[in-house]
Amino acid sequence: MNTPIGLFGTLAVAVGLTSAPFHRRVSEPAQIATTSACTADSSYQRLTFWVGDWDVFDSTGTRYATQRVQTVIDGCAIMADWTSGGGNKGMGLLAFDMKTRAWKQIYVSNQVPFRSGVTLRTSDPSYKGPGIRFIPLLDPTAGNPAQTRVTIIPLSGHRALQEFEDSRDGGKTWQVVFKGEHRLRMIPAMSGGGSNLLVAISDNF
Repeated sequence: MNTPIGLFGTLAVAVGLTSAPFHRRVSEPAQIATTSACTADSSYQRLTFWVGDWDVFDSTGTRYATQRVQTVIDGCAIMADWTSGGGNKGMGLLAFDMKTRAWKQIYVSNQVPFRSGVTLRTSDPSYKGPGIRFIPLLDPTAGNPAQTRVTIIPLSGHRALQEFEDSRDGGKTWQVVFKGEHRLRMIPAMSGGGSNLLVAISDNF
């Protein structure tokens, strides 16, 4: 069949003009929010100084444990993995609760070397910083007035402090039972996909 070439050219241009907008709309990816609301709210950022890979030293300067702290759930929570001698391991999940305007913590261990159960804590509203102080979520009972509070404090020189205090009188008086100085050996960095990486620090950092 001998159809004029000019006709085919005209039809091709017409089809291209009418179909191009349609194909462009289909191929455009939907805009997806990539920034978490938690990363934009300073209330969620009070423990970001604690994020990293740490060696933990006791008050004598002896290396006591390691602790890896990282942000999870798009920056809305912090997870801390603890490993120390005697097979002791624990994991804490900490997050700011926008309903109560307080931080909450749940800590679970492998119950070695002693059975410690599951610990629930909330931030102490009377503590003004630096860092955050966690106190028992539940008030002590008359039959068991003992309780523990934990304060996480930023220090200079890539360090942080985790201080444990015990009370035997329902919180009237406190005694320091352990100070864990955290010395940072890995700093957090963000990959292109938004996941946590750990990068070794140098003396020039």
